[in-house]
Amino acid sequence: MQICQGINADVEIDLREIVRQTTSMDAFHESDVRPTVEDLLECYEIDESLCAPPPKQIGIIDDMLTAGTHFRAMEICLRNRFPGVRIDGVFIARRVFLPDD
Repeated sequence: MQICQGINADVEIDLREIVRQTTSMDAFHESDVRPTVEDLLECYEIDESLCAPPPKQIGIIDDMLTAGTHFRAMEICLRNRFPGVRIDGVFIARRVFLPDD
């Protein structure tokens, strides 16, 4: 959200965290067991207090695209609530260069 707020300083973007994750989960890269889209859908919920006005377009911002499972679950959750609204994904990653790189 901090990255999005930084972008929003230069461009007018409607930023809302409409989807909440109700259960904490281990990061994919820290676990041998990866949740399925269905597992993730069970712990996602829409924050109805942030749904008005309805979005005209939705961008899902994620820190990394590995298998696309989180994106797909989020897309399904949002599409169920906002049918017909365009949904795009933006994936932001960074790489830390070590001195020997």
